[in-house]
Amino acid sequence: MAKVSIYIDDELLKKLDSLVESSEHITKRNRSALCSYLIEQEVAKHKRRQMLEAAQAVDELGLGWSEEELDCAIIDGEVFG
Repeated sequence: MAKVSIYIDDELLKKLDSLVESSEHITKRNRSALCSYLIEQEVAKHKRRQMLEAAQAVDELGLGWSEEELDCAIIDGEVFG
C-alpha cells in the first residue's frame, strides 16, 4: 500500500479528527480510513456523472427505446418479474 503525506493546519486537522469520530461509514476510526472512504465516494460520483452524460447523449441522439418498446419492457418486467 502506498503512503501519501499531506500537510494541513491545526484547525483542519481538528475538523478531520471530528469527521473520523462521527463518520458512520467507516469501521476503522482513523484518518486513512476516512480519506479512503472519501476517495471511493468521489470515484463513484465521477462514474455516475459519466453514466448520466452517456444516457443524455443517447437521448439527444435518439438512440434509446421508443415509447412502445419502453412500455413493452415495463409490462414484461411486471409480468415476468
